[in-house]
Amino acid sequence: MRNSVVYSILFIIFCAQLVVAEVAKKQVARKSDPNDNKGNTPFFLQDPYDQMCLGPNGFTVCDENALWILTKRTGRKTYSLVSLLNPHTSNGLCLQTKSMFFGLIGTDRVTMGSCNSGRAKSWDFEFVDHTHVKLSITGQCLVRGKKTYKNSVSVQSCSKNEFLPLVYHPTAVHENGFYLKAADGTCFDGSKFRSCDGAGSNKLLWGIGVRYVWGESKRYLFSFHVQDRSNCLLGHGSHVEKGPCKENAAVTWSLSQGQLTYGTGSKKCLARHTDDTAVLVSCNQAFEYITLEVPSIYTNEQLIEMLQNPVRIMSHLKLSCTIYFCHNSGVYKFY
Repeated sequence: MRNSVVYSILFIIFCAQLVVAEVAKKQVARKSDPNDNKGNTPFFLQDPYDQMCLGPNGFTVCDENALWILTKRTGRKTYSLVSLLNPHTSNGLCLQTKSMFFGLIGTDRVTMGSCNSGRAKSWDFEFVDHTHVKLSITGQCLVRGKKTYKNSVSVQSCSKNEFLPLVYHPTAVHENGFYLKAADGTCFDGSKFRSCDGAGSNKLLWGIGVRYVWGESKRYLFSFHVQDRSNCLLGHGSHVEKGPCKENAAVTWSLSQGQLTYGTGSKKCLARHTDDTAVLVSCNQAFEYITLEVPSIYTNEQLIEMLQNPVRIMSHLKLSCTIYFCHNSGVYKFY
């Protein structure tokens, strides 16, 4: 009799533990931030007629400053287009149509602005075939060169059946991560610069995420290693390190013209001491020139085999080119 009572108690305790575990699991799922866009695919939007890319200020050269990510907005079926790397400016990080009279009247001009604006949350991103995209916002389609300047961007009514079919070129950044590489070939690990090879080199890869805080986009750099994804690059005064992504110090990173910067307004740049440790200082004082480099995922033997098979070269070339794209005779080629 006593044994049956003990077994009954143990069974009840076991069932209670299962219920608690299930409740905890649901609470964790509920706590996942719907405003956090982590590991989205960075891409170019290229004019098929002259191979120029849509950038924050119109059509321009297809470099890292012309990369975008498409982010979901809570409670909406439309999207925001966020500049992947451009520094935070007074204009904001999201593509939108310009307004007048305190936002009461919309115009046909396209510019950068606050991600909290309704005009930045309302883009439709429609594939018209397997490679071309039609960008539109509240029935207005994106067009090029309708204003004074050829590279200007504006919108006009989609009822005119005229729009710019942009070629969508995704990059491999979200699949493989990237190195933050200095001019001498060393890699930044979160606190210092070291060789990109050897033990622990797989923990040198980074990814980019965007988190919306009160409607404004906040960019962060997270560790790409599968066992370290919860850690991000943090800035504390002049100190830089890896730490929990949930900290406020994880956001407001950007990279432009070789400067990895942190903060808004008076930004600080990542610099390097003589002992290879990293520090944040005024950009007017110093900065370490930083580029993004996507690692090759092929062995030498595989590359040799690909050289003997032109079909495979064409299908995989984008992964063996520098950073995001290939350059040939002054024209950017995408595959």
